[in-house]
Amino acid sequence: MSSVRVEARPRDTPFADLGWNAGPLSFELVSSNPAVLDRARVVFGPWLNGSTGGGSRRVRFRVEADGGSGRQLWRVERNGNGEATVAESMDFALAAVEYAAIAELVAPDTGVVSLHAALLSRAGRGILLVGPKESGKSTLACALLGAGWRIHSDDTAQIEDGPRARGIPRRVALRATSRELLGAGTWDRIRDLPGTTSTRNGVLFHPSEFWLGKAPASVEPVAVFFLARRASTVAPARLHRLDPGRALLALAPYSNRCLAGIASALEALQPLADRVPVFDLGRGDIATMIERVEEAAAK
Repeated sequence: MSSVRVEARPRDTPFADLGWNAGPLSFELVSSNPAVLDRARVVFGPWLNGSTGGGSRRVRFRVEADGGSGRQLWRVERNGNGEATVAESMDFALAAVEYAAIAELVAPDTGVVSLHAALLSRAGRGILLVGPKESGKSTLACALLGAGWRIHSDDTAQIEDGPRARGIPRRVALRATSRELLGAGTWDRIRDLPGTTSTRNGVLFHPSEFWLGKAPASVEPVAVFFLARRASTVAPARLHRLDPGRALLALAPYSNRCLAGIASALEALQPLADRVPVFDLGRGDIATMIERVEEAAAK
């Protein structure tokens, strides 16, 4: 996606802002550049609520064109601290805001409980895919998308009382290698959605634009699936249910609360491990893996 070329404006130029709340935090994006705000209304559209207050902490981002280097770049400043991230395009600058906002939201001191997991749902029933990098979470999530599941988030899910889970407010990232799983028609449809940004490795897209109808704010998890869990000996494309105690210990390292100490993570995730079945899922034939997921989620 090509960048929009505009001249950098003086720092004292009046600017407008967009605001949204997420959990206990209040976010604000400001710019003197109307093109930035127009694009931000699309990128952050599912979360914009006009609010720039009400949270326990306010985080402010400013995005401006920076032409000082002789080529068009974009600066992203956070909380006016003078430090800036430099991006090659406006869309990349807004993506940097997305990722920085999530880092703020899941910091251990916010009170939010999150898991490094993909969250999907179908017919109101949610599933969580948990695993380390390169464990196959994205591949399985894409395959499930092709089988009619809705992706709420691809690598971080917020866990709430109930227990319930909600997607973190950031677009889903798909690698270009997912095109084979989804098919050319589905891939092209995702690529052409209004909120999609093409990246070096694939795309960022809004699931809410892909699926017709409003997505539920949160879903009830009915199963958690570990991919490539350490010490797992489960056979390819097979399921093995963990007892709640072992499931809790396995989940804890994937929680943001673990940064505050293992005891904090165990306490936060106890309701999830006690009430939701947790399985090891062996990596194998993708069609069989989908069958195993759907069987477990239907019980």
